[in-house]
Amino acid sequence: MTHYCHSTLPPAVSEHLSLAGRGYYGIGGIARYFAEPLSLAELADILLWSVGQRLPIALMGSGSNILFSDDDFSGVVISLGRMECFFWLSDDELLCEAGVENSHIAEELLRAGKGGGEWLYRLPGQIGATVRMNARCFGGEVSAITAAVLTLSVEGCLRWRLPEEIFYGYKHTALMEKPEIVVAALLRFSHARPEQEIKALMEGHEGEREAKHHFDFPSCGSTFKNNYAVGRSSGSIFEELGFKGMAEGGAMVSPHHANFIYNSGGATAREVLTLAARMQHAALAEVGAQLDLEVQCIGLFDGDLLASCGVAFASDTRDFSKGWAGLLWNPQGEGALATQESLFPRVLMQGPLVGYSCLEREFPSGALVVVEQLRSLEDAAFNPQAPFLRWTTRSGDPALFAVKPPSTIPAGSFTDGLWNYGVSELFIASVVPGGGYLEFELTPASHWVALRFDAPRKRAKGFEALSAEPWLQAVHKVEGEGRFGMEFSWELLRPFVKGDILALQCSASSGRGEFALFPWWHQAPLPADFHQPERFFQIRLL
Repeated sequence: MTHYCHSTLPPAVSEHLSLAGRGYYGIGGIARYFAEPLSLAELADILLWSVGQRLPIALMGSGSNILFSDDDFSGVVISLGRMECFFWLSDDELLCEAGVENSHIAEELLRAGKGGGEWLYRLPGQIGATVRMNARCFGGEVSAITAAVLTLSVEGCLRWRLPEEIFYGYKHTALMEKPEIVVAALLRFSHARPEQEIKALMEGHEGEREAKHHFDFPSCGSTFKNNYAVGRSSGSIFEELGFKGMAEGGAMVSPHHANFIYNSGGATAREVLTLAARMQHAALAEVGAQLDLEVQCIGLFDGDLLASCGVAFASDTRDFSKGWAGLLWNPQGEGALATQESLFPRVLMQGPLVGYSCLEREFPSGALVVVEQLRSLEDAAFNPQAPFLRWTTRSGDPALFAVKPPSTIPAGSFTDGLWNYGVSELFIASVVPGGGYLEFELTPASHWVALRFDAPRKRAKGFEALSAEPWLQAVHKVEGEGRFGMEFSWELLRPFVKGDILALQCSASSGRGEFALFPWWHQAPLPADFHQPERFFQIRLL
């Protein structure tokens, strides 16, 4: 299959940027490309472009736990720092994009009078990376406050994952072993707490960090994870072994906290890792403590140095003495990714319908939409009339679809003006400008309508008048188990697929002037208008 990929540099991508200015360590070479997407759709577009250009891909949040290589990075480094939208879906559920700073979440909880997140205050980093590593401190752990996680694969698939799918234990998650990006997290805070009590806890955590001189020099905080089987912290072990103040070039163990390695001035990544390897070896040899590096290495390093620190890497095919660490996607070993994603039915999009403008409690919560690819492109070519795509909606809140068509309109009818009622909607579009798109609307009682457009709100020739007739052979309704939806044939969708890329957008209306999207948009224009195919989400089909 030949991938469709535009060659134009995506708008959110810049060239030849120093990584030393992006990570807390102040260390790193030059990135050939550096991307800062604002939205889920922009991020998906960057991933498709990067894979199409066969570029190594690395991901970063705020850089609070990253050590970039001294060598230049020949691919794309993607920062999620501009994806920083957060809003309450309900009284207890706060949806946060991956780039939201941990401290900002704690400050929002203070404003809302919610307890349980005070430990996030002054915890360096962003919530996406915090979830990915199941971070913890001051007795709090992010797994305890997470209700769901939205991930994005390199192929462009959005998955709504429950905590039991993600969290394995202390600073260990499934996401550390999969090429998926945490793009948002749904956090749940059900307990109210007085403002003064919350503030006192936050100030106490801040004071402890200051007392331990966490911020005296550039660092990534704890260099090694704790090994609780040893019975004491990694910092205590290194203090016993006399590592406080020990240096390797510009890299120095903190004189205040022996599990911190500072950049005391001009340190290189090689010096940080050489010092870390010495500490790790001493802990094992003298105390019998196997300690794993917590700092994430990204880029091309000396392979022996990575191995001495226990860092997993893939040997570079052009120079076997070097190894790639911390890559989201490596074009030198892409086969495994396709195997993981190629099971059918394959979830392309799965997630919650949220308020059109991403405002607090803007839309009834609890509705989940799923779009699945039912068969491969190869199979579809042999049987184009068979169902190829399935779209379903589930809702746990009866209020969402409470506004119903009049009883005089039989259930299951093809119905004009359906958007005036509680409906779920799906848009299917070509990624080529001017390539047209389809719109489908459906109620829980199977009232439906289908439309084809050549341009926004301009109906295609032959589809000016609404009629069920053109759709009957290609569209089939599905229902049951609290869900309702449709299946679509490959023959219907084929004109909108370019190469192997298709654009999708889910939306909904309550019939009361409340509108919703999934994926949500950045700065959605008002009044609400779903007919904006340039904002739709691009996904690679297999």
